[in-house]
Amino acid sequence: MTETPKKGILNKIRKLVLQTGRSIIWRSRPKDNDISEKIAQKIQKNSYDLSLIKKKDTYTPPYLVLADQLQVEDDQIFRAAVHAIVNIANGRNKYKQEIRTLLEDYLQQDNISQPRRDYVRLKLFEIIN
Repeated sequence: MTETPKKGILNKIRKLVLQTGRSIIWRSRPKDNDISEKIAQKIQKNSYDLSLIKKKDTYTPPYLVLADQLQVEDDQIFRAAVHAIVNIANGRNKYKQEIRTLLEDYLQQDNISQPRRDYVRLKLFEIIN
């Protein structure tokens, strides 16, 4: 009598292991195009948000950003700005004439100290023709 209940329990365990093993091995794979509703809503929302973003349609040359620093009181910032502007002129031929004009116009201002005038003139001579 003890053998029959043992066989019944063992058969139930075997059956349970077989069913569990099959479900792990034969788990169905999701289809490539099958996405959930939440993911689809998120994709639509991101697409809509991106469509509303205006792209920057203007371009400011880098030397114009630095040109604002020519009006700063600190001499170190002023010298660094002039130095960087001259380096841009030497590196990019398309900005060379514009930078030369910018620095020459700066020298025409009346409220500039003599050391700054001398530094700008020195740097103007560094611009390669």
